[in-house]
Amino acid sequence: MTEKEIKNLLDKFLKGTITKEEEALLTSFEEQAIHNTQKEVFFNDKEKKEVKNEIFKGVKKQIKPNNYLRFAIAASVTLLLGLSSVFFFNQNNNSEILTFANTSDQIKTVFLEDGSEVILNKNSSFSYINTFNNTRYLDLKGEAFFKIKRNEKKPFVVKSKSLKTKVLGTSFNVLNNDSLVSVTVATGLVEVSDANKVVLLTPNQQASYKIASKVFSTTNKSHLFFTAWFKKINNLENVSMIDIADFLEYNYKTEVVFTKPSLKEIKMSISIKKDESIKSIINKINYITDLQLTLKENNMIEVK
Repeated sequence: MTEKEIKNLLDKFLKGTITKEEEALLTSFEEQAIHNTQKEVFFNDKEKKEVKNEIFKGVKKQIKPNNYLRFAIAASVTLLLGLSSVFFFNQNNNSEILTFANTSDQIKTVFLEDGSEVILNKNSSFSYINTFNNTRYLDLKGEAFFKIKRNEKKPFVVKSKSLKTKVLGTSFNVLNNDSLVSVTVATGLVEVSDANKVVLLTPNQQASYKIASKVFSTTNKSHLFFTAWFKKINNLENVSMIDIADFLEYNYKTEVVFTKPSLKEIKMSISIKKDESIKSIINKINYITDLQLTLKENNMIEVK
């Protein structure tokens, strides 16, 4: 059964004109789609449950109670229609969805079939179709640094919640967590977009999307501060205290408070080792500058 035929049956189902034989065919498709996609499309049972809840939550908001069941079923079939395209794609092209999940306490490096490299952070995962056709497409959860093999005929797209990152060949970092999605460029030109906005980023620029407020913004940020998580040592030359504050907030989940705005521009050169303690970094800064950093309650750092 083709996708067009399935959509025609779904349209009849919504209008209430579907025959029993056609409804049985639609049900058969739904069962087949579930069987062939549940292990490949979703990362785990929790994600399947979340998607299901989102479908029914959206349906509840938009329809009358007496039509709820009909539209809920239709919504689930519509979702499966999208998922089943993966199945049909696999059948016709000998492709499959590959998922890499880093559940260890070590950073993992994955090399893709096109020669691209993905450095995957702890508690992170991504999925992609192992044969790239017109577009190289990857879905990320967590954090990863990408070194993309250049191919002008096949753009590389990283999806992370509401943001899509599109490149031809470059390197960049993507963070996708419960509250924020950020893309920081190390080399090359990167296109980042949501449903309403498209921006082009150059090296040392960052795009951020806040999940709760749905605010999409861009700013200048050194990529060195956002790629430190996979490097053994970070040598930061002639950087300002506000840059160090960004580094600490991103990598140590702390808040940095300045007693005077002018302190943000104090320059320094400093080496920070991977997994170095926050107290050790504070002691270094206090030693090599005239600044006085103090670690307060709730992991807040005061700069004076």
